[in-house]
Amino acid sequence: MTPYNPQRLLPKKNPRYWRDRWQQQKCARSAATGNSPGSRGYWSCSKNVQEIYGKSRQSVSWNRKVETQLADMNIPTGSRVLDIGAGTGTLAVPLAAKGCRVTVIEPSDLMREGLAQNQRLAGVPDITVIPRRWEDIPLEELDVPFDVVIASYSLTMTDIGAALLKMQACCTGTIHLFWFLTPPSWVRVSHDLWPQLHGTEYTGEPLADCLWQVLCEMGIYADIGVEQRKQPTIYPKIEDAVREYYQRLNCSTPTQETFLYDYFRSNMLHSAGGYRLPGDSLGAHIRWEI
Repeated sequence: MTPYNPQRLLPKKNPRYWRDRWQQQKCARSAATGNSPGSRGYWSCSKNVQEIYGKSRQSVSWNRKVETQLADMNIPTGSRVLDIGAGTGTLAVPLAAKGCRVTVIEPSDLMREGLAQNQRLAGVPDITVIPRRWEDIPLEELDVPFDVVIASYSLTMTDIGAALLKMQACCTGTIHLFWFLTPPSWVRVSHDLWPQLHGTEYTGEPLADCLWQVLCEMGIYADIGVEQRKQPTIYPKIEDAVREYYQRLNCSTPTQETFLYDYFRSNMLHSAGGYRLPGDSLGAHIRWEI
C-alpha cells in the first residue's frame, strides 16, 4: 500500500497552488475594492478607525472575544511576544499588562496613536513599536528570537508564503494566527451592495481554509480551532448602520446613502436594543510549535 502523503493532494504541476490562490484573491480584492475595510488606505482615515475600533471596544462581545483569544493562547508571563498588525493594542496591551515583553508591528499612524492611548489608560510597561509593514522589515532588524508570534486578523500580505516563513524564522516557540473562517457580516453586505454602488463585483478575503492549506503546502501542519461565535452588532437605529456602511463601502453621494437605507430597512432584523444583520460569522485560531 502506498504511504499517505498530503502533498499528493496538491495539483501536480503547481506546488504553490494555495499560495498563488491567496495572492490572486488578494490582488483581485485590492484592484476591485480599493480602500475598503481591511485595506491600508481604509485604516488611514480617523473616522473609520474610530467607527470600527472605538465602538467595538465598548461592546461585551468584543471584550469576551479578546478574553477568549488570550485564554486560548495561554502565553506565559515574561514571554517575548511579537504582535504583527497590532492595531490599537487589542492583544498587545493586556499581554504587556500581564508582564510579557511585547513588540508590535503597526504601519498605521492612527492605529499607533490608539495603541499609545490604550497603553496609557491601562498603565502598562513600555511596548516596543515598529512603524512599518511586516513585508518591509528585514529579519536582521528584528530583536530575535521571540517566544511567541501573533497575527490577529492582520494578514494583509499578498505574498503569504514569505510572510509566514519570516514568522517562523524569528520565533522559537509558538505562532498564533487568527483569521476569518466564514465571511463576516460586513463582507456579506459588501457582496450584496458593492455591484450596485460601484458597478463591479466584490471580492472578499481568502478564508482560513485557504490559509491552512498554504501551511500544509509549506510542510507546516498546524492545529486549527473554531473561535467563539461573535455576537452580531446591534444598531439602535437603522440610520446607525447606514452611517457605518457609508464609510465601509466608500460611498460619497446622497443616492448611495438612500440605497443603503433601503437595503438595511429590508434586511435588518429587529431585536432587543435595536437592529442587527442576519447570520453569524466564525473565526479560526491556527497555531503551531516551531
